[in-house]
Amino acid sequence: MLEYLLTFCRENGVWGLFILAFADSFISPVMPDILMIPLCIANPSGAVYYGLVATAASVMGGFIGYLIGHKLGPLCITKYIPEQHWTRIQNLIEKHGAWAVFWGAIAPIPYKFVSISAGVLNLNLRLFLFVTLLGRSKRFLLEGILIYFFGPALVETAQRYLDGNLILTGGLIMTIVISYYSFKLFFTGNKTNGAS
Repeated sequence: MLEYLLTFCRENGVWGLFILAFADSFISPVMPDILMIPLCIANPSGAVYYGLVATAASVMGGFIGYLIGHKLGPLCITKYIPEQHWTRIQNLIEKHGAWAVFWGAIAPIPYKFVSISAGVLNLNLRLFLFVTLLGRSKRFLLEGILIYFFGPALVETAQRYLDGNLILTGGLIMTIVISYYSFKLFFTGNKTNGAS
């Protein structure tokens, strides 16, 4: 079944990516990156579009995962979520609320565990969707933007650090990008003010 899903998604390009990202958020064990990265490398000019597709599909799937957890409640815990993941996610959500969902959205763990857990724990739905959008954008859209601007060489470098340092690398890249644009905006604003 898993091989059939992967073959189907690869053959259907962007629609396959949508299906994979959607299903990843509540049922599929396959991370969308395995299709998104090859698509982006094959067509870097479409990388931002692929990132948008994966982000939108993942947020929609996260909503389904939340509803499953909300409707079925504790039954989901024994059926869908391994005990070690449930204990960790429960502690993080109870301690940090929506920010636990954000970290779950960018971490290399199945996001379905996070979305279903958020529903079981009755996290505010609007807040959940907002934080999911932020986290999945950082996970997929940022990936697409970076490949668009810097190309396949960036992917090769990132994959060396993917296993142990994904969050650290992503955070560092995001900090550099935000700092650059903040710096640029500050000085552009000062020049405009000085001119007036």
